[in-house]
Amino acid sequence: MTLLVSLRGKDGIVAAADSRGTFGDPRGVTAQNDSQQKLHLVSAHASVSLAGSGELGTMLLTEIGERATKEKRDGATSITELVRVTARQRYGEWFPHLPPAAAPGTNAIGRPDLALQVTGYDPDASGEYTVPRLYSTNSALDFPPMLHQYGFALTGVAQYALYLLNRLYEPDRSLKDLVALAVYVITETASQDGKVGGPVRVVTLEPGTGIGRPLPDDEVKAIHDSNEERAASLRKSFYTSTK
Repeated sequence: MTLLVSLRGKDGIVAAADSRGTFGDPRGVTAQNDSQQKLHLVSAHASVSLAGSGELGTMLLTEIGERATKEKRDGATSITELVRVTARQRYGEWFPHLPPAAAPGTNAIGRPDLALQVTGYDPDASGEYTVPRLYSTNSALDFPPMLHQYGFALTGVAQYALYLLNRLYEPDRSLKDLVALAVYVITETASQDGKVGGPVRVVTLEPGTGIGRPLPDDEVKAIHDSNEERAASLRKSFYTSTK
């Protein structure tokens, strides 16, 4: 399984993902691998992350990245359309005998689950990339574009992250603050659900002339360590004497 997180702030957007791949039926014995690359910067102002069938998703993202470069595409909406068209075309070729999703209560088999999240900026009237956009799409619905208007997007094992974001997320926070929050909700989810884990990958995107930047592993680790200190301070505050 997976957790993908995108957060919109006052001066930028952060996209983050765990790196755990889980193999086998989650109702029984499973194995895991913590080297999955789920987050990709496919153009200067848009990233794409994936959840579900990792190998199929990687095949699609490889093609999407190549097409984005060849066609000189940029911007979240343009990349989302490229994701939608490519995913529908390839799934139609690979699984023509299967419906997008199995009918509930039947033994039918649907197409392999795959969800993609597009995070980035669109151009404004002047051509500057200043309009934030968070999209998601998934195979069960045949890859329609879905626009998230409330400042964040979650895909995968989202219940713990949704609880934390409902309490902690504020859209006027800085990119620096939201990077820390994105890492926090992923690592906190990993502490409660073994289907999420491994190193956290992070990409930041800034409006205007700024371009997307993958954060180095040591920078993400430093953020995680700082989050641990904050969590320890919060825990301690509950047991501090008020005398």
